[in-house]
Amino acid sequence: MIQKRLFLKNGIIMVCSALLIRIAGMIFTVFLSGRIGAEGLGLYRLIVSVYFFFASAASAGISLTMTRLFGDYLSKGESGKARFCARKCMVISFMIGAVLCGVMLASSGFISEHLLKDSRTAPALLLLAPSLPFMAVSACVRGYFAARRKTLQTSGEQLLEQVIEMGVFAAAYTLAAPQNIGDACVTAVAGTTAAEIISFFYSLVCYALDIRKLRCKPEKVSGIGRVILPIALPVSANSFLRSGLSAIENILIPFGLKRSGSSSSMALSQYGILSGMAMPVLIFPSVLILPFASLIIPEMAELNIGKRKKGIRHIAEKMFSLTVCYSILITAIFLFFAQDISELLYHNTDAGYFISLLAPVVPFMYLDSVADGMLKGLNEQTSYFVSNLIDSVIRVILTYLLLPEYGIMGMAAVIIISELLNTLMSLARLIQVTELNVAVGKNIIRPALCALLPCLTVSALPRTLPLPADTAIKLLFCCVTYCAALYLTQKIPRRKI
Repeated sequence: MIQKRLFLKNGIIMVCSALLIRIAGMIFTVFLSGRIGAEGLGLYRLIVSVYFFFASAASAGISLTMTRLFGDYLSKGESGKARFCARKCMVISFMIGAVLCGVMLASSGFISEHLLKDSRTAPALLLLAPSLPFMAVSACVRGYFAARRKTLQTSGEQLLEQVIEMGVFAAAYTLAAPQNIGDACVTAVAGTTAAEIISFFYSLVCYALDIRKLRCKPEKVSGIGRVILPIALPVSANSFLRSGLSAIENILIPFGLKRSGSSSSMALSQYGILSGMAMPVLIFPSVLILPFASLIIPEMAELNIGKRKKGIRHIAEKMFSLTVCYSILITAIFLFFAQDISELLYHNTDAGYFISLLAPVVPFMYLDSVADGMLKGLNEQTSYFVSNLIDSVIRVILTYLLLPEYGIMGMAAVIIISELLNTLMSLARLIQVTELNVAVGKNIIRPALCALLPCLTVSALPRTLPLPADTAIKLLFCCVTYCAALYLTQKIPRRKI
């Protein structure tokens, strides 16, 4: 039986902290776009895509390994072996991060000149590289606390990291007063490096204080490499390949836009609007559902070890239902209020068009993350790796083919096709391993009707108040009406579809 109170407590902590982090992140995005503009935001996103490749390779596999190994040994009552595995994972994560730091330092010139074809990116890449070892260990510690089912420390670390990143950027930008986009990007990534180093020390302190509570000495696990590799290798390979392909895709985007007829400046601006302004808005509401996707990993793993299939199916159906009901409301809001949201955040409607255009794929975005979390807990790393690899390869191919012909609309098409494909593959595997029952009438048609009617009605009303108040009141009405409609229709007898 899942410890419901602990799960809900951790979920609430993670949701509240993640909400603060996402709000801070949105403020940072708005502040950044206001300082460096759409073109600068596009260049910054290019730099971050390269960094994300190295960061994913350094952290993804070992973090999940920590969660799985520590949780498995702890559930068996073998605390000494769990502690030994934790120590080994942290050492390995630091070594991997250090190696990748060296590679990134050595290759930053080549990447900026020959791959990104923009020398302005080189200083920022050099400044980001030293953060990799610290970031890898922090991610490993997050895996430890996930296995311990303790979220306060992890939430505190992530919030601290976000605040430091914003604070350092604001201070560096004010003091340095950069005169060009390249220097502005350097001040932005200075915050990232400082935040990773400081959060590393915070994570170590939290780990040291918590590990003492086990009151045991590390007990050596023979053949630890054979234990780690089956868990870490598929996830690390998936992360390495997918983030690499994602970096290739991001590099191809500005070139594809230029081949479609846009100037270099216009290509970076279009890329910045879609990926740096519209996408963060679309992803932001997932803060209320995705923390539970990470919390579900150790729960699913524990049920899977005990071969409790009914419990697994029950959780899978609950998570599916909650995710779809929530994401359908968000989709309706983005469809009808995209322009208002864009104007409210960015003081222009440039991002509004893309927010409404991509709104229908929001349920697929959120479902994919939730399904991936459950698959990880069910030891389905290989299927997760295959589906994500297929998706990434297709994204690169479509980016190369569609952008020169259709420009920025081709990029939107790539996002839509990719989200649909990846989610359907993940759901197909999840249904197969959990025997998940997808009730179309209850989980899709009913919430769609409950969301569309109030949003359609309210969006047609003229604006009578200033923008922030008018939009807030309309959105609040839509949310309350949606919840009430869901509750009332739940009571109506229905046939299974």
